[in-house]
Amino acid sequence: MKKSKIEMNTKRENILIECLDWLRLLLISLLIAYLIPIFLLRPLQVDGSSMYPTLEDKELVLSNIFSNLTSPIERFDVVVVKEPKSGDLWVKRVIALPGEKVEVKQEKLYINGQYVEEPFLNQEYVKSQIQKEGFFSKDVKAVTLKENEYFLMGDNRSNSLDSRTRGPFKREEIIGKHIYVLYPFSKIRMVLNGNER
Repeated sequence: MKKSKIEMNTKRENILIECLDWLRLLLISLLIAYLIPIFLLRPLQVDGSSMYPTLEDKELVLSNIFSNLTSPIERFDVVVVKEPKSGDLWVKRVIALPGEKVEVKQEKLYINGQYVEEPFLNQEYVKSQIQKEGFFSKDVKAVTLKENEYFLMGDNRSNSLDSRTRGPFKREEIIGKHIYVLYPFSKIRMVLNGNER
């Protein structure tokens, strides 16, 4: 029995509607995939040992973009910064804030002339580096930050390219804060302001 023209047209319309639904779903998915790294979370892989032992080489992490856009940068935040000359993304720790004077003398951090403890540093690792290299963090002559400038350092002070050599970073160069380690699965954790959870 032949199908009527009405039945055939209805079937074509249903197929067209289904295709349009799939296309709409695909476009929405692509838009979400595009917007998440811009406004919410940005995935990246740790490259190198400048944040060791807090973060290890090749760990897969997410950086919180939304938190960076909506809350102030605080001392000891772990941040993702875009190095302007190379365009590379670096993971570092905020040591000093705009307007502050920062210096490092004899392995101790001073902000505005006052000694500041760094509880996030792994003291066993610090001691092992001092024994191995003769130092953990070389002295840093006093630097006074301008408005909108941040002094960043890696937790692995004897092996980190950071503000000590390339100078302070501007606020707009910081693109994410707080780190969520996703892989390896055995080390899933959050690295926040001086704390791991």
